[in-house]
Amino acid sequence: MSISSTIVESSRASTPLATLVNSGCKAVGGIFRLDYARAVVLTDDWRKTQAGGVPHGAFLLAAAGAQTAEGFALDDEELILLRVSGTAPLPNESDLVQTRLAVVRDAGDSGKGFDEVTDELTRNELQQSAFDCDVIGTFYVDRNETKIQFGSDIDNVVSSARYQVFLPSPDVLSWIASYPEPDGDDLLTLGAVRFASTRRRARESGTDNAAVHVHIGDFVSRKTAVFGMTRTGKSNTIKTLVTAIATQAANSGTLVGQLIFDPQGEYANVNEQDQTGLRLLGDENRVRIYRLGANGSDPQVLPLAMNFFDPANFDAVVDFVNSVVNDQFGTYAYVKTFTSINWTEPDRVADRGDWITWTKAVLGMYGLLVECGISAPSFAAGGLEFGWTDPLYQAFNTANPGLVVKAGSNYRATTPEAAKRVMLHMANDGSWNQRSTGGDTPFKFIADFNNRASGKAAIRQLREFHSTSATQRVEEQIWDDMQAGRLAIVDLAHGTGDVSKTISENTVNFLLSRANERFRSGQDAVPFQIVVEEAHNLFERGAKDVAGNPWVRLSKEAAKYQIGLVYATQEVSSVDQRILSNTSNWLVAHLNSDNETRELSHYYDFKTWAESIRRVEDQGFVRMKTYSGKYIVPVQVAKFDHAMINAARAAAGLPVVEVK
Repeated sequence: MSISSTIVESSRASTPLATLVNSGCKAVGGIFRLDYARAVVLTDDWRKTQAGGVPHGAFLLAAAGAQTAEGFALDDEELILLRVSGTAPLPNESDLVQTRLAVVRDAGDSGKGFDEVTDELTRNELQQSAFDCDVIGTFYVDRNETKIQFGSDIDNVVSSARYQVFLPSPDVLSWIASYPEPDGDDLLTLGAVRFASTRRRARESGTDNAAVHVHIGDFVSRKTAVFGMTRTGKSNTIKTLVTAIATQAANSGTLVGQLIFDPQGEYANVNEQDQTGLRLLGDENRVRIYRLGANGSDPQVLPLAMNFFDPANFDAVVDFVNSVVNDQFGTYAYVKTFTSINWTEPDRVADRGDWITWTKAVLGMYGLLVECGISAPSFAAGGLEFGWTDPLYQAFNTANPGLVVKAGSNYRATTPEAAKRVMLHMANDGSWNQRSTGGDTPFKFIADFNNRASGKAAIRQLREFHSTSATQRVEEQIWDDMQAGRLAIVDLAHGTGDVSKTISENTVNFLLSRANERFRSGQDAVPFQIVVEEAHNLFERGAKDVAGNPWVRLSKEAAKYQIGLVYATQEVSSVDQRILSNTSNWLVAHLNSDNETRELSHYYDFKTWAESIRRVEDQGFVRMKTYSGKYIVPVQVAKFDHAMINAARAAAGLPVVEVK
């Protein structure tokens, strides 16, 4: 070869893509059939063994070129990325089967080894096989550029005999699995590439250490689904993501709040086995836990309750009451009239008649709460003002002295118990039920509701969410946490299912409303995340329209408010399709049902992985598609540990947590 030819070959072997191939990638064969969607790769047992094995789903790189003294030289600056989907028959497959049959028969009859009954040429032929591969896309470099780009197809089909196929080395596999490469602090090492449950050959070849790096920014202000059966690593994955976001936000000096609805208490508490937990990411200024029954002994734990008898919380109380009765008895006529009451306060001077009617309805609502077993020694504001007449007051006061007092031109119920007594006393009084112009009043709807045992039973479920020690509405506190970039964990482990659902839905609706106010006022959005475990208990496919379903609202509206949603469930089919269609990041562990994998197969190319997802139960083994990722990557997610916790604490300027 001439000097000039040597220089040309050397340069062709050192281009960006050739450098990838020459970075320890092992040749496993060549393409003998190629179209725009599939490729068939000819290989043999010796090359597969030398490469360390080729598992199902493995990435392969196909390159047109030739081996030179300087390394593999590319004919064109592109590599075709393939994924092994199975085996393919060779053109002479029937002859090979007959020969293998004869070898097995002869060896068995003679008691000799297989190699002893075949010649070398036959043995070489029998070792030939083929992979059937999906064409994922093309890595390429434009002329006069060095940046490697990716296209999700191929734009030409040439003579396949020029394509040699390589199994990526651990470093190249890490690069492929992490493409496009994250920059700077926007980096999370989520785990390592894993193609199979059996990992012997991967460990011997080192590919089980091929790290998978993801863009942390992919998971901020976007929808992320974490699917998998119980004990397959969903919670571990979420803890890893939450910690990475907290670390990156602290390092970059940005505010990213995170809200976790925790149905089992596994995020709100420290794991006794390994002494890890998300509450360790910060002190009470960075991590807050909301829990029913909190008594103030732990500065990180705040009450997951509000004072129902603080008039400042009246609108929130109405939302909770309407939500819980609608969920259980929303088809009943008495519930529809009760929940349709307009609670907007009229002007107490200009519209005094309407204002008096409104005050009677408010008093009736508080009386109803007491009837349902929700009470307090007094109102937070010292009493409840309402409109009445002197004769009616005198009649009531004779039987119930001191429960109602005169307050200027109005009257005041001194306690919630007094409000109940007034409601019951006046429930049958026509002057309360009818306005001068005729027609039913809101008070009548409340009085009718009070006669319904089923509706009152629904309201009783809210008793554990009421606390006279609460000084602020919980939703307001959580909104403040999100704006301050804190981690807020709502511990729902001690509440009933209906209350947990009511709390989470009302909180989400409140956050969306506040975010909408901020958006309409022209203020910049402060991004935050909402994390939902056991999402199948909250997402009801087709149950409500967009306006009534906060989770569908979240999927539709949250992007403009920079609100992200991370939801975990073992039932893909339970999630509203409108939420699935707006999901950017997918992490899928073991699912045991073909109904679930069939639903999953409607999205991206998860159909390729359906059988593996059903069969393999290894904890933490997920198939991942991210917002910026171009294809699905199988990953063994790293175990959440103290190193992650202490990295987050160091970024926040806090001391490390010692392992006990």
